[in-house]
Amino acid sequence: MTRLDPYSASLREEQKAILNGLLGLIYDNYDTTRRIENTVNSIYRITIALLVIVVLLVVGIILFVCVIGCRKYQNESRSPLRYLHHRHSLWTGH
Repeated sequence: MTRLDPYSASLREEQKAILNGLLGLIYDNYDTTRRIENTVNSIYRITIALLVIVVLLVVGIILFVCVIGCRKYQNESRSPLRYLHHRHSLWTGH
């Protein structure tokens, strides 16, 4: 078979077409994989951001409840009614 053989030339063209098709499939798969990876990374970032926001909200709520509770306790302990009730119970024994 020589290079000018028509059968050999058509076989080479067919092989080139098959190789180009396979390379196209590989590239398409790679491109799809990259897009999926980018989507997964975006979902991961959003999930982490939401988790951080939830943790910060929970910490904020806990601090808020503690501050409100401390203020309520201080107000009750400084209340003149509490003092009078305490004095009354000491005198009457109730």
